[in-house]
Amino acid sequence: MRIIFFKWGNYDEDVILDTLKKQGHFVSAFDATNKKEPGKPGQFGGNGEEYEIESMGGLEADDIVNDLVREASKFHAEVFFSMDYFQYISLAAKRAGILYYCWIFHIPQWNLYSNQAQFPNNRFFTYDHVHLRDMMRNNIKNATYLSLAADKKLFSGASNGIAGSMLTKYVSEVSFMGNLYESGNNLFNRISPEAKSNPVYKQLVKAIRRKMFNYGRGVLEADITPEMVEFLMKEADPEKWNYYFASQEDIVIQSIIARKVTVEERKAVVVELAKNFDFKLYSSSTTKKHPEIQNMGAVDFRKIAPLVFHQSRVNIYVTPRAITTGIPLRVLEIMSCQGFVLTNYQEDLANEFVEGREVVMYRSLEDLLEKTRYYLDHEDERLAIAMAGYEKVMREYNFAAKLSTIFTKDSCGGFLL
Repeated sequence: MRIIFFKWGNYDEDVILDTLKKQGHFVSAFDATNKKEPGKPGQFGGNGEEYEIESMGGLEADDIVNDLVREASKFHAEVFFSMDYFQYISLAAKRAGILYYCWIFHIPQWNLYSNQAQFPNNRFFTYDHVHLRDMMRNNIKNATYLSLAADKKLFSGASNGIAGSMLTKYVSEVSFMGNLYESGNNLFNRISPEAKSNPVYKQLVKAIRRKMFNYGRGVLEADITPEMVEFLMKEADPEKWNYYFASQEDIVIQSIIARKVTVEERKAVVVELAKNFDFKLYSSSTTKKHPEIQNMGAVDFRKIAPLVFHQSRVNIYVTPRAITTGIPLRVLEIMSCQGFVLTNYQEDLANEFVEGREVVMYRSLEDLLEKTRYYLDHEDERLAIAMAGYEKVMREYNFAAKLSTIFTKDSCGGFLL
């Protein structure tokens, strides 16, 4: 197949490009990170959980669409492909008369609520069954479930040639790598001190506490009243973001409630782990209010993170709550480095991995602490689970396996054309 691969700065893009070529596809990389205009805003080139995909670094929509259409014509392309969704590509694919394959890596993505997302030439692959359901409800018909993938060479690429002293530097009983979202990314923090005396705010705080460490479908939506939605839309002022035709309830639940629950869960987890274990946090987030936490700071994902995953006896992962059922990418990355992972319950993870043999999940803060202690005390079980998880990811959750699923002659067989 002749594919134009749209690169915007995600750290797995080179692996995907190389894999597609090895699978016999003809691939041309359209590098959007080189399209930014000097001095213009834009966040292409990062791998954050939120990013602005509309500005293209200051370029007008017509400019990027025209560039893509020209590239498609010159390359005789059959399909555009990207990690995450870009309306520009939908427009270009429609104009060029070809398909657009999009593999969703980040949830939520508000531009999926746009008219362009409903174009019949789009083909979506998403790793969360609730997200898939929501896409269908938003009249996006050409979508299917596909879990994410990890780079098979993630650990070997980092450890090759590394001295033993470098490896031991990242040894710990327990670690967590991730953002605590304590800053402006947490829209809940925008609520004014005066508004906190409002009874609705107090109801919200109680509702958020009930949702913490409570997993499954419908949990975030439960007990969220119209009064709460109105209060948060006014106080948190999310309107600077472009939510297209998403409902106010969707905006509040995904952008504010889910993030706040994640904040509180991650904070509770790292505080308790620091109290009870030899625990290291790898994060750019500040922990000044909790001096007991050994914050190692952010590390290079390709060079250092794999060593942390491999050398931590127990890797904790707290899934962002906007991911309702899906298997988080970080869980697969830890497994790909032969790391033992203890993560919160996720429906898709429970359906696709054998709990207690390939992965371990917790269902409360107390359960997390108990299972951390248990597996620190039962080394043989811990190592066996880590190896079983590693072998499964190597077999089934690598890029070659997943891309083969996407780029097959019948990959659109279940789609409405």
